[in-house]
Amino acid sequence: MSKNDLMLILFIGTSSLFLFIGFLVIFTIIHKRKRYEHLLEKQSMENNYANQLLLSRLEVQEQSFKYFSEEIHDNIGQLLSIVKMQLYNIKSSSKEPEVITKATDCNELLGKAINDLRNISHTLNSGFISNAGLADAIEKDLEYIRSAKEVKCNLYINGDEYSIGSEKELLVFRIVQETIANAIKHARPTAIDVALNYAPLGISVIIQDNGTGFDTSEKTNSGIGLNNMHVRTEMLKGKIDVTSVKDKGTTIKLDIVNTTENVLV
Repeated sequence: MSKNDLMLILFIGTSSLFLFIGFLVIFTIIHKRKRYEHLLEKQSMENNYANQLLLSRLEVQEQSFKYFSEEIHDNIGQLLSIVKMQLYNIKSSSKEPEVITKATDCNELLGKAINDLRNISHTLNSGFISNAGLADAIEKDLEYIRSAKEVKCNLYINGDEYSIGSEKELLVFRIVQETIANAIKHARPTAIDVALNYAPLGISVIIQDNGTGFDTSEKTNSGIGLNNMHVRTEMLKGKIDVTSVKDKGTTIKLDIVNTTENVLV
């Protein structure tokens, strides 16, 4: 066998080896890419399924809120109004000072109860929240807290108000409502401040209380309320930060990017 033949065989063998190695590399890359795409598709399907479950759960929750709102307004509220009217008639027709005093006191307490129920009914009804707007809905919730819980509440609005869409505003309001409810239930604050900040690129909501606070690193503090807030924040594609110091209070900041054209209120 001549030298040229050996060189040819060596060249063919080397080329074949490189082609084989190249084929293996390309096959491995394609396989890994397909596997990665499959994992992404699977993850996307799981996320879509989870989001659908969350949407269904929140839809059921909103329907329940609406039902309770209508029951409070149409039944309980009307019954209490009738009782209030009867008390007024008793007070007007009686000549006994003690009866008049007691009827007057009961009438005032009943009026306060009716007003509190009306506020609860409004904040449970998504239709009211959509019509009233985010700021007014939050103020209505704080009005109830001031009246029923004797907690000093303030709402601060910075920037020019605009709508980010009724669905988003409902989610934001529910997060604020959940935050306030958690504070009242667990932290026993004497003051709650809510700041609603409007900027061209989005809005931020800051809720501060001077309650007992908690250790955010403890798993026992990641309850249903906080989980619901995080779920709604994900649906908003926003960001939520929870800062708390024991015996000094809690601050929750929610940031939402504005993806809609600003509509001035």
